[in-house]
Amino acid sequence: MRKISVIFLLVLMASASFAQLSDRVNDNSSYKIGARPVEGSKVLTFGFNVNQSVFDNYNNLKQGGLISGKYFIKDDVAIRGGIRITKESTFSKGDIDQDLNPGVKSAESKSSIREYVLVPGIEKHFNSGNIFDVYGGGDLFLGFKREVFRDNVDQVDGDFNHYSEKTPSTLVGLGGVVGFNVFVLDLPLSIGMEYGLQGLWTLGGKTHVESETKVGGVSTTQDYYTQTSNGAGNPDAFGYSKLKKRSTTWDTNSNLRVIVNIYFN
Repeated sequence: MRKISVIFLLVLMASASFAQLSDRVNDNSSYKIGARPVEGSKVLTFGFNVNQSVFDNYNNLKQGGLISGKYFIKDDVAIRGGIRITKESTFSKGDIDQDLNPGVKSAESKSSIREYVLVPGIEKHFNSGNIFDVYGGGDLFLGFKREVFRDNVDQVDGDFNHYSEKTPSTLVGLGGVVGFNVFVLDLPLSIGMEYGLQGLWTLGGKTHVESETKVGGVSTTQDYYTQTSNGAGNPDAFGYSKLKKRSTTWDTNSNLRVIVNIYFN
């Protein structure tokens, strides 16, 4: 009997709800679809990798990501670009307390990493519709990186130990892309996908080591090159009087990513 009462109560509630719904009037509002950019439009661009990209040329909202954007020089042509500037540096220098470290006069040390990346590019848009946009384009990659390590210790009697490492490298690359955007209602926003081919050359990456020591009035100098891994990918502990180092990567769909564009004038 209790179950029957509960079922009866649910039926009454459903009937009341249906009566309320049937009395509603449909909203006749209409919404514009698409907010296609035109000449002079500016774009903030964000890219999120679907696979492991060889080199990301969009802002992915992570630390160290490029700041990226576009500017439409024509209704169907946009220049695009990204930039990254990073620097980390630590330095110390001081006179040593003789009571705590007898015989040591001074110590100086430094470590720094600097990296500059520029990614200029251009894209051509082929669909003039307000919902769907298809484009193709190309990018040029230019990157410069330099790592420095220095550690110097001087003794009171004139002996010393000076050691430094410098590792410069240059990145040069080309990329071709095709992609599409879908404009979201009349918002200045589009979501799409982009993929293509990338070719990258990394020049350098070898470490130049210079050291000079003086012990008991006898000076010794060393000047050589080294690398953390050789061309076969194995660890390398050799010292080289002369060393060439480079790497090349070509891959399709290495830059498959989801794209979010925010437009403004």
